[in-house]
Amino acid sequence: MKGTIDCSVCGDKVDLHLHPVTGKVYWDQGHNAEPLTSGRACDSCNDTRVINARLALIYMRDNPPSLASN
Repeated sequence: MKGTIDCSVCGDKVDLHLHPVTGKVYWDQGHNAEPLTSGRACDSCNDTRVINARLALIYMRDNPPSLASN
């Protein structure tokens, strides 16, 4: 099920999250799309792009490129 908010990464509508027992919508705001954009992300973009970008930033922070020449 799709909501009314556009994903700021792909432009599709964000997904609605439904309670597994009642079937009622409990979240319709998508995911934080930082660091890719300042908007909201759909489930697909969050899973395949946003989280990967965050992990890449963490890796680069913890493993900065060496400036020394060999």
